[in-house]
Amino acid sequence: MKPLYVAGFLVAGISIYLPAILPNTEGAVYRVSIAQARQSLSRAELPPLVFGSEPPDVQVRDTGNSQIVWIARREGEELFRFTAQLKAEGDSATRVKVKLEGAKGRTVNYAQKLAEHPEIRNMYIIAMEEQVAATLERRPFEIARVYPAMTAATVANMGALRSSLDQAAAASEQAARKNIEKAYRDEAAGLRR
Repeated sequence: MKPLYVAGFLVAGISIYLPAILPNTEGAVYRVSIAQARQSLSRAELPPLVFGSEPPDVQVRDTGNSQIVWIARREGEELFRFTAQLKAEGDSATRVKVKLEGAKGRTVNYAQKLAEHPEIRNMYIIAMEEQVAATLERRPFEIARVYPAMTAATVANMGALRSSLDQAAAASEQAARKNIEKAYRDEAAGLRR
């Protein structure tokens, strides 16, 4: 294959993939009135399948000033909040822009964690954008639309995942070594179980 031809494929691939892993900074326009958007979104949940096996508790608030806020908590501690900013685009259309803010919790600074891992932050926003779209378009949530951002978050954090697994393996090995050493000491002392 010619180098120019390959470069063209790479540019085309990147231009298709990049929008799938970056949040929509302009928001999206839906063919519903702002009143209907507020009403529908105030009943919407957090996106499914994105927050692991134990999704956080969520409280939804309609602030009354064209914003819907989802506050995510675990064990009473705020983790983060999504905000959907609504803006009328004529009589029968609404622009919705999703933001994510991490909380500075009692035990963990989630705002800092999201800042340190923008690919995870982007994945959460893209998932919420899909939840908003599914809600306002009256269709099921499509996790496949979040897969590219999930993949980017996983790839970007492979080092941290590997480090975590290495630490767990080292701790397990050390515990096994201590158990063997204890068994030898007990054997030498004549102690039996």
